[in-house]
Amino acid sequence: MMIEALASSGYQLLKAALDAASMRHQVTATNIANSNTENYQPLRVSFEDQLRQELAGSPNSLRPDIASRVSPRIEADPNAGTGVSVDQEMVRMSQNFIHYQALLKALNGKLELTNLAINDGRR
Repeated sequence: MMIEALASSGYQLLKAALDAASMRHQVTATNIANSNTENYQPLRVSFEDQLRQELAGSPNSLRPDIASRVSPRIEADPNAGTGVSVDQEMVRMSQNFIHYQALLKALNGKLELTNLAINDGRR
């Protein structure tokens, strides 16, 4: 039962979202590290927009296979031009940290509920 629960679309989406947040942190750090590199094109992680598009096209928003169709991707930021604003990147990193913490809290809540179900309500 625990294995099946961990394979559910909710867990898989949370895992993909955590992967995206982790990747976003790395990409932001890379952008900051390259802030003085001439003609550097800042990068962004694409995930939430993909998920939004998948959910918009589906009558059943949490289909079991949705997590297999969305995955974080690194892309050049089309709105950035060239050059990096370290201040903006630091804001993005702070926002991403809060987002990552919220995702971890959601995952822990799901794991606690699964554990509670497995143990028939006993702790």
